[in-house]
Amino acid sequence: MKNLLKKSSPVAWFLLGVLVAGGTGTAYAANGGTFKLGASNSATKTTTLTNTTGTALRLNAPSTKAPLSVGTNKTKVPNLNADLLDGKDSTAFQPKLASTLTFENVTLAAGWGYGTGNCSPDPGPQVAKTAEGIVYMKGSVCYSGGGSAVMFTLPAAYIPANRVFVPVLVDGPAVGAIEITTAGAVIAIDAGSPGSAGRFTSLTGVTYALPN
Repeated sequence: MKNLLKKSSPVAWFLLGVLVAGGTGTAYAANGGTFKLGASNSATKTTTLTNTTGTALRLNAPSTKAPLSVGTNKTKVPNLNADLLDGKDSTAFQPKLASTLTFENVTLAAGWGYGTGNCSPDPGPQVAKTAEGIVYMKGSVCYSGGGSAVMFTLPAAYIPANRVFVPVLVDGPAVGAIEITTAGAVIAIDAGSPGSAGRFTSLTGVTYALPN
């Protein structure tokens, strides 16, 4: 054992010191001194561990224990902190929509209304979009007669390049749909029960992408 320790590299000594648990709590401070096993060590200069042929440091711990602890310092560590997700900074992701989107009302077509009957107390249909061109809708509509399946026509800024079909909640409750045409018409589509979309159609949660 004595001969083996004599032949061990400085890297081996460092790893052995890191991996041994326990200690007396005594702190040793000496730049260029020996790394003390099982004890607190301190220095006034950065300690660097280099392995020119492979991994410089490996930490092993029980499965229920973290192999590394960095204390309470919250300063960001370059090249270590998880600062990016799929190469994107946090500013690239959409924040909470309710606080960032500005919704605007749309004008309902003849025969369609909101706020009464099955539509009470929901607001009327509203639309908004993100800077990236993702459109969101909310509100609900009900049909009272004297019109068509076209509930309303979107402002030009919200019209898709291709026809869009989106599932929505209708009376039943059941899953109906809306069709959004390239002219901006938003058309109600019944579920299995005829007239279910007219009795109640929820637009909350409707979303689609505009062309780039």
